[in-house]
Amino acid sequence: MPTPDELVARELARLSADFVEQLPQHMQAVENDMTAWLSQPQDTERLEVLSHRVHQLKGSGSTFGCPGISRAARMLERRIGACRGEIVAGRPPATAAVESAVEQLQNEATRVQTLSRVPGAGE
Repeated sequence: MPTPDELVARELARLSADFVEQLPQHMQAVENDMTAWLSQPQDTERLEVLSHRVHQLKGSGSTFGCPGISRAARMLERRIGACRGEIVAGRPPATAAVESAVEQLQNEATRVQTLSRVPGAGE
């Protein structure tokens, strides 16, 4: 009979695999939120939707053993924060910096998914 620790480890492994499997959907949602914001870059509500989604992805990456996802999402959060400050100050936000950070996050998501398909490979 498995110990409680083994049961927890199995469940966390299952949840981690589910997280990696769902990364394409998460990334599509980030891209959709970014596109919506880019259509009206002064719209702080759209920026907050993007920020919230990225924040969730950052936490999930840490929880489910994908520190690269968390690092890339943290960088994206910083760039979103800088844009928020630019909007509040009445300046045009640096949208290219956010687009670049989303691309880096997408690259990391692709890397994590590729590694998950390689037997014995890990983050």
